Amino acid sequence: MKKMTFGLTAFFISLSLLALLFKIMHWPGANIGLMIGVAGIALYSVPMIAMAKARKPS
Repeated sequence: MKKMTFGLTAFFISLSLLALLFKIMHWPGANIGLMIGVAGIALYSVPMIAMAKARKPS
């Protein structure tokens, strides 16, 4: 589960950065890429990483 979480997090971050490049270059598809990337980070990656850190014993 840890590999999948970090893999999807890397994917969402990559998608956001690529969409940011599209936005800077004024190419089509930037808005949907940014929305999917940021939503994926906010709705999947942040809670899953928080749960993984909470399960880890101190």
